Amino acid sequence: MIKHSLFFGLFFILFGSITAYPQVQFDTNCRQAYDHILSLQFDKAVALLNEEEIQHPNNAYVAYLRNYIDFISLFISQDEDLYDSLSNNKYIHFSAVDQLSDTNRYKNIFLGDMHLQWAISKIIFGDLFTGAIEFNKAYHLIEGNVQEFPGFRLNLLSMGVLHIIVGLVPDKYGWLLGLLSLEGDIGQGKEELSQFLSVAVSKDEYNAYYPEALFYSGFIEMNIYPDKQILNQIRQDVSLVNDSVLLLKFLELNLLMRSGANDEALELFRRISEQKKHAYPFAYLDYLYGESLLRSLDTESSHLNYTRFITNYRGVNYVKDAWRKKAWAVFISNDTSLYVDYMRHVLTEGVMQLDVDKEAYHEAQKGQLPDKQLLKARLLFDGGYYEQTLDLLRAIDTSGYSAVQKVNYIYRLARVSDKLDMVAKAKMYYLRTISIGTGLPGYYAANAALKLGGIYEREGKLSLAAENYALCLDMDFELYKSGITTRAKEGLKRVRGK
Repeated sequence: MIKHSLFFGLFFILFGSITAYPQVQFDTNCRQAYDHILSLQFDKAVALLNEEEIQHPNNAYVAYLRNYIDFISLFISQDEDLYDSLSNNKYIHFSAVDQLSDTNRYKNIFLGDMHLQWAISKIIFGDLFTGAIEFNKAYHLIEGNVQEFPGFRLNLLSMGVLHIIVGLVPDKYGWLLGLLSLEGDIGQGKEELSQFLSVAVSKDEYNAYYPEALFYSGFIEMNIYPDKQILNQIRQDVSLVNDSVLLLKFLELNLLMRSGANDEALELFRRISEQKKHAYPFAYLDYLYGESLLRSLDTESSHLNYTRFITNYRGVNYVKDAWRKKAWAVFISNDTSLYVDYMRHVLTEGVMQLDVDKEAYHEAQKGQLPDKQLLKARLLFDGGYYEQTLDLLRAIDTSGYSAVQKVNYIYRLARVSDKLDMVAKAKMYYLRTISIGTGLPGYYAANAALKLGGIYEREGKLSLAAENYALCLDMDFELYKSGITTRAKEGLKRVRGK
């Protein structure tokens, strides 16, 4: 009897300690919580995670998902007070994951992802130095996981994102990448994300991560060098996702608006309006809705949504542009005095970290009324109303235009001709934009060189494509420089590699 008691005592000591050791269990509670996170239904996700902690108190997946909720909350709210309060959670979450065994293939990828999430959060809130430290930790943790567990395909998702971020670092900071032993480029990262998407579709072990991978792939493809075929496939894939998954619907809205499918975007905004009521507040969606409405020249509804954004948003980015877009809405509706009043707010509200806010500020500084027809042409073009844009441009009398207005006008003709597959005219107008616009304020000449390089690349005229991409990179301009030059660098790399 004593022997049996000793045996069972030893059994429970040994196996009890094994059971208590932190594990990773992506069980029903965690899977459903993850789905709710992607739907921005954080209250439901937290309730499930609380339940999971009771049932499996040593499941490290709970801490990982709680950190993910904190990250997305900060990312979409841009609330500095929330940032200060959630920073206290970081050490709790990291401590729980850090207790995993070093032989657990999830340990370093979880820690790496969490460091990356905090790197992005810190950079958003201006803490650049510690953000860089967090990124360095993320990179080397996940790089080590690739080496230790080469067959673990989830590495592709995290490493792909990291390689793309490294590839986006401006050349002037290349020395820092070398110092920190950070390597990678955009093409490599995109290929890794593409590989993971294929794995996520075909293997049950990874299919839960498919929406997240699709989200990253869509935004990266859209913002660097858009491949129309790939973007159309991503857009089709995202459209099949349930409207409740707001993070994916956010991607779909961006894809629709970037591709000129403004009427489809407006319809999607209306469809998800009910879903928004049950989700974490996402004020930026009101900003986007205002943008989409303005592109259709529905100035009254646009004004309402921009006002809602400014009232509810807790961040500092996009605020100047929101006031400018409100000013545009009333100006198009012939209220010049209110336009002037709103543009004063552009000078005093928000910050100038993003190009759209910088552009809004420079416009407000000039203190001049915009040309209403050129403004409407810009909005209609951005909405994909190309025939209407061309008709409007053709009706404009440019005889009294300044040099900058003339470049703007010719650039608009080039862009709409390009979209309508009037290739010869598009080339002619792009060349004129470059000729007249080089040295003048604005991004028109640089973007014209980039777009002309894209036409020549599609035509297989690689030397001309390279010439225009290089020309774009040689130009001196400020607004939208990062996005334009990144695409030019990628274009130059592609054509030189063919």
